[in-house]
Amino acid sequence: MTDPKVFIPGAALAADIPLSRFLPPLPAGVVSTWLADNLEPGAWLLDPYGASPHLAVEAARAGYRVAVAANNPIARFLIDILAQPPTADELRGAMAELAAARRNEERLEPHILGLYMSVCPECGAQTSAEAFIWEKEAPTPHKKLIHCESCGHKGEHETDEADRDLAASYQRGGPHRARALERIAPSDSPDRQHAEEALEAYPPRAVYALFTIVNRLDSLRLEPGERRALEALLLGAFDRANNLWRHPSGRERPKQLGAPPVYREYNIWRELEASQALWAGEGEMVVLTEWPDAPPEIGGISLYEGRLREMVADLGPLPFQAVLTAFPRPNQAYWTLSALWAGWLWGREAIGPFASVLRRRRYDWAWHTEALQASLARLGGQLEAGTPMFGIVGESEPGFNAAVLLAARLADFHLEGLSMRREMGQLQANWRKGAAAGGENEAPDLVEAAAKQVLNSRGEPSHFSLLHAAAHAALARGLSLDTTKEPGEQFSELRSQLEQGLTYRRGFLRYGGSDSSLETGHWWLRAEGEARSPLADRVEIALVRHLLRYPGRSQAEIDRALCAVFPGLLTPPRRLIEIGLASYGAEAAGAWRLDAADHPRARRQDLREMRALLADLGQRLGFKVSGRAPIEWRSPDGEVSQRFFVIASALVSEVLSSKAPEGATSLVVLPGGRAQLALYKLERDPRLKQALDAGWRLVKFRHLRRLAGNQALTLESFLDLLDLDPLAEEQIQPPLL
Repeated sequence: MTDPKVFIPGAALAADIPLSRFLPPLPAGVVSTWLADNLEPGAWLLDPYGASPHLAVEAARAGYRVAVAANNPIARFLIDILAQPPTADELRGAMAELAAARRNEERLEPHILGLYMSVCPECGAQTSAEAFIWEKEAPTPHKKLIHCESCGHKGEHETDEADRDLAASYQRGGPHRARALERIAPSDSPDRQHAEEALEAYPPRAVYALFTIVNRLDSLRLEPGERRALEALLLGAFDRANNLWRHPSGRERPKQLGAPPVYREYNIWRELEASQALWAGEGEMVVLTEWPDAPPEIGGISLYEGRLREMVADLGPLPFQAVLTAFPRPNQAYWTLSALWAGWLWGREAIGPFASVLRRRRYDWAWHTEALQASLARLGGQLEAGTPMFGIVGESEPGFNAAVLLAARLADFHLEGLSMRREMGQLQANWRKGAAAGGENEAPDLVEAAAKQVLNSRGEPSHFSLLHAAAHAALARGLSLDTTKEPGEQFSELRSQLEQGLTYRRGFLRYGGSDSSLETGHWWLRAEGEARSPLADRVEIALVRHLLRYPGRSQAEIDRALCAVFPGLLTPPRRLIEIGLASYGAEAAGAWRLDAADHPRARRQDLREMRALLADLGQRLGFKVSGRAPIEWRSPDGEVSQRFFVIASALVSEVLSSKAPEGATSLVVLPGGRAQLALYKLERDPRLKQALDAGWRLVKFRHLRRLAGNQALTLESFLDLLDLDPLAEEQIQPPLL
């Protein structure tokens, strides 16, 4: 069993599929790694939320049996389609049948493409636009994205009058909109108004296009595999058709229904065609059963249609060896749209009790704490004491983290370890079934002690979310809770007590903070006497040692090894490791070794060369040269004019903390290969940035060699030319010497 405080980095995010923007981001390999380290294959696992289809499928493919409770019909379908993905042939067959379907006398494919017909500005040919770009509340689109079928031109252009007239010809209302609403809620349903509000997320042309297609579904003669493939294609199109797609596009994860200021209206047929590649599966097929039928011991998924609370009543004596889940985040957009999509695909009966999401528009963290606690508490008698629970918060932020940690504590799960890779929004936690001991501590005191401990351990100003996670972990272990209060009320009280524990009077300060939010800026200690050296420096040292001791390892292996060296809230950012490898490493066929230029003997020679060069250059410029760390140039009257700290690493923190004599210029001289690593540290630590702004200068070895080679150099030109090769520059500047 591994240390529960060690972060499991995994690989890249799990394969992108339609609707990924609504699913918990989950790096591939995290689940299978945790399982291999903690349980024997064939063990029974429970996922109480079914929020991530990737989690259940990865566990099943690793040889485990997973029972999943999924109340959202779209979540169930995603698990089904990811476990047994349609083949490329099934997807092509489904698209061919759909394309050949008739609307009156016209085939469906040209009819839908015609809804987006435009003129190519390059060759003048008629072509179906990829998308139109709208400003929110505008009556017509103002731009279009073209990929011309005639000349191949691709680009963004202003719309013309014909484009605007075509868009304006589709109005809200009509039989297609009525059909879209009827499949969700009949006219006399109390949910009808909420369905109408949700449908506002779809432009009128999109509603027409979608329901021209949906109305043809029942007439198509499809094999079962092709029908399932077509449902997957349509589900992706349902999402691409709404107005939640910001322009210019980014990796946004919408939480509320509401168009961004500028959005894209995609061509529905083009999206159906493009999504075939995203749905086609090549991985191992996973056995999928309906609860309570069990999959085989070699692994599989048993899927329960409904909430965990209903499933618990049917669990019986089945012993689960672990609870494994990606915690769901409140998402009004996804949940509301899921109700629409389920009705559109399978009729309103398929929505079932999940239709209640249509009525709720706002979710807060206190509400979410209550919802999570209620579901976890249902597990009560079904889990033996000591049963592990591994939970992933894939969109980590303070409110979400607090809701998860408090809900688990209130449901009698004892926190064993917590780790976070903040820059990726990933928090991992390990619990065991069984109440925590608690104590008679004061919450603000626990918060203060935990926050100071994590800052001292990290040795550098840190983001609020790290202090917040440390504080809530301490509260989970050391604070007795009043169980007579509702979970939401306790969430609010703990938030207030956390604010009381993080104040200037209790020993904290902030760089770049704001009175309106604790989450801005970087937090640090007023008294930093007990702080360790900066985490970024320690990671750099550990990385170099690892490359020396274990040449030939992959980046993933190096990442996991460093996460084990720096566990919990010390987990190093992946970006720091990547930049460190680029700075010190040489890669061949995925295997990393220490670059030959960075072996200790080679770097010692570089340091000797630089010191000798600085001594010679200082004497040429009329200075008396003395010292070694730093090397000092003194004027004839004995005053220090320049100080040089020659280093072979990017360990600039200790150097920049030293104070220069009055009137002296201080410089750090380092290899050019360290430039990006040093720059990254300057960007992440405001203390270093302040030191640089106060007059420190960083010079690369290569630039100093060029300056020394200029026989006409004077002190004035030396100072003027120092900044010609800054840290951020990859290419050598043209010589002005």
